[in-house]
Amino acid sequence: MPKLGFSGVRTRQRSSTELANGEAAKANDNNPLLSSDNSGGMSSSGENSELIGSSYVTMTNGRGTDKNASSSKPGGKKPVDVRNALVRFFFPSTERIKCTTFISLTLMTAIPALIYIFFFTKMGYGARSFYYLSEKYQQYATSLLGGLGGLFCLLYVFDFTEWKSKLGKVLKDVFIVVLVSGVCLWFLFQTGYRPYGPICLFLLMTPMWLVAMKIIFYPHKPTKVFVSWLGGPLFFVSTIVLGLWIAWSFAADENEWSEITEWHGAEEVGCVPDLETYPECASRRNEERVCFEVSLEENKVYYENNCPEYCPDYVFSTCLNTFILWSGPLLVSLGLFFLSFFSTFLRDDSVEEDVSNFGKLWLVLLFAMWVIASMSGVSAGLSAAMIAFTLAAFMASAVFLACSYSRTEIKSQRTEYMQRFEQKYGAHFNVLKGLFVVTCLPIVVMYIFLSFLNQCVRRCGVFPCSSKITPETDDSGKKLKTSWVTEKTAAHIEQFKSWDRTTVYTNAIYWGIGFLTLHVLVAQFTMLFLSYLIDVTSTMRLWVVTLILLGVGLVMFLLPPVPGVPIYLTMGIVLVAIGKENMGIVGAIFYCVTLSLGLKLFACTCQQKLIGERLSGNVKVRSFVGINSNIIRSMRLILTDPGLSAAKCAILVGGPDWPTSVLCGIMSLNIWPILVGTLPVVFLIAPTVLTGSFTYMSGLITDGKPDFPWAGTAAAVMAAFTACIQFGSMLLAAMFVGRVANTRAEELAAVPYDEPVLELEEKSKEIDRLYRELTAWGVLPLGIKIILNLAIWCMVSACYMVQLWYDDCFEEFFLTSSIADELDGDWTNLVTETGRVALLLFCISLFFFQVFRTWAKRKTKVNFKKGVISPENGQAEDTTPIVSDLEQNSASGNSFIVSQ
Repeated sequence: MPKLGFSGVRTRQRSSTELANGEAAKANDNNPLLSSDNSGGMSSSGENSELIGSSYVTMTNGRGTDKNASSSKPGGKKPVDVRNALVRFFFPSTERIKCTTFISLTLMTAIPALIYIFFFTKMGYGARSFYYLSEKYQQYATSLLGGLGGLFCLLYVFDFTEWKSKLGKVLKDVFIVVLVSGVCLWFLFQTGYRPYGPICLFLLMTPMWLVAMKIIFYPHKPTKVFVSWLGGPLFFVSTIVLGLWIAWSFAADENEWSEITEWHGAEEVGCVPDLETYPECASRRNEERVCFEVSLEENKVYYENNCPEYCPDYVFSTCLNTFILWSGPLLVSLGLFFLSFFSTFLRDDSVEEDVSNFGKLWLVLLFAMWVIASMSGVSAGLSAAMIAFTLAAFMASAVFLACSYSRTEIKSQRTEYMQRFEQKYGAHFNVLKGLFVVTCLPIVVMYIFLSFLNQCVRRCGVFPCSSKITPETDDSGKKLKTSWVTEKTAAHIEQFKSWDRTTVYTNAIYWGIGFLTLHVLVAQFTMLFLSYLIDVTSTMRLWVVTLILLGVGLVMFLLPPVPGVPIYLTMGIVLVAIGKENMGIVGAIFYCVTLSLGLKLFACTCQQKLIGERLSGNVKVRSFVGINSNIIRSMRLILTDPGLSAAKCAILVGGPDWPTSVLCGIMSLNIWPILVGTLPVVFLIAPTVLTGSFTYMSGLITDGKPDFPWAGTAAAVMAAFTACIQFGSMLLAAMFVGRVANTRAEELAAVPYDEPVLELEEKSKEIDRLYRELTAWGVLPLGIKIILNLAIWCMVSACYMVQLWYDDCFEEFFLTSSIADELDGDWTNLVTETGRVALLLFCISLFFFQVFRTWAKRKTKVNFKKGVISPENGQAEDTTPIVSDLEQNSASGNSFIVSQ
């Protein structure tokens, strides 16, 4: 085996006792995409094909195993079948059912999908439906919602769930029907403002429809068994709908997504033009209409005299209706795809890995959808649409769950699952709790207030049907003071008090920072910067712009957190805009792809030679790479293999870019095989560059007519393709790394550990432990608690303002817009007064949070130097000054980040 030590670095090899601690298991634990327990060989029915024979249909996901197969691998583990793992990841494990049953269930599943497509998508009469609902009933939506909210609060305050009499049960059922019907109507009434309402309603109604069909046609079958049958039909209908939508999109020009089709459909579906902000876009003949007309037949825009050509871009910029109409069948397909996976989870033989894999796949699909819409110029309001769509999908799954289990079974299953989840992911609970705080804090406050009103009604006894308060007594028989909130709410409050609130609040602030970074810095200021870059470089020569972008790109590549996708995207936009005059669009795109590939290879060379090799003796660099983590140790084993294997190429292309290149330098590997193995990255670079190029081309208009009407659709397709390639490369790299744990366990155990890095990591862990002890909520001074609470409330307020009033926070600005024209020459005009308040709250939150962190770091450093007694061993700790910053934790938990 090749030598894996490093020159000038002390390494050691673990003893046999340490090796027995489960090195291979650790590697798999760090790579949740793989599990050797489910990686058996594929049977003849395990290749995700439809097998129709003996009147049966099965669509399995490759979990079949060969009982006669034997394994010579250590521990009896079988090698990971990459194809099997990929199939399990992307396809649900469906139930074997009769062919006639499959057909009947498919027809039942298709009915609600066909109804939605017919009435609420562009493939049917969606434009008319949207327009009718918008014109006739949208005005009543706010009143309806207020009435429903008031009714629900009133029912909650008066304990409507506790009405046990005959009349009370009837009234309770009536009120529930009224609430459900009112919510459905509200979804439809809001079609003009929130066009994602009908698709959410479709997701909620589909499981109810299927359960009703079960009651009619399969009354003697347990609901759980019936729901498990639905995986195959749901997946089949999802695939058919997706295929039909793709075929329809390319069947005619008017079916493709372009600016012409977007503008033409805006007024058709009831979108209200923003003539208050852009009064110059109003028609002189009718001030309530726009000053232009869109001809779908001629694929051209006709303007009135003195009508600005930017009007179509702006007056309907916040209208998501046309995109929802056009992508409606895609959303139907995604919804059925979600339900197909969830229905298989109710099987007795379903495994937790399937749930985990599907969660990751769903996030990738939503991200791809977000990228498609963002690149298509309809990102306004899309985040809310994606959140609502996901919530509706989970609520639809809850309908399946509620119908499949009794209340006792659900409670038992939930308790059991939560215990398993806590055992496996307990270390990440505080991260999820932080997400809950930053998203639901105002809702929790409202919940506590309603609970207070409910308890007041109970205490006063003004309503005889309310739950009665039973006074509690102490051991001496003395009555205890009654809580001002209900018993259940009081239990929730006590549970919240038991949290590690300092860590939870810290994670909540980090969630808020991430949210505002994506919504503001990425969504707004990145577009502003690219527009400025195009404007500034428009008068420069191509070679000057090339040198500028190469320099900026190289600097960004050398920064560990920066992925390569935005660099390729920027080049695809800027270089095509500059080079199209000299070499044409096609030539400029090829030039951009070649330049991006060269930049990538040159950056890898710099990372390997200038950082990895030159700084291989630096403990901090080796620690930052995660040299002792199981993932990196597996990568070291793969990278030292002779030749260019598929595993090595997958690591070089799909692995974490900066750590991988620097690791190659630390290991003193030959640069040329590494560069050759990196060449397949061109399959990621090309679609990314094309995404940027098509996005720029979609905004080119001459005489009111788009130069490239197909570019908007092409940009959306390329964006989705880029997301798939990006994720697929990461998935392959992760699978090959996990394969090492099963097939080369002995070699992996023999890979030496970096002793100086181990010592540094041990010190870092001790500092983390001390930091957690000194910042525990119970020992924090009152002033620090107030500061941290202020940071939380300011962050939550900023996030809610940006989420709820996004359109009021920022001016409309596009890639082809001009700062001089649209923002009066001042880029700060991009942010409105409302947006500035939100950003001010964000900055105040960061200030308070930094005050807390500075205090905590200083206190931890002082106590560490003094040699604080550890409660674990009762001995004084080493007082050697720490060489790393307090935030530098052990790198052993490094996971795959976005590859470059």
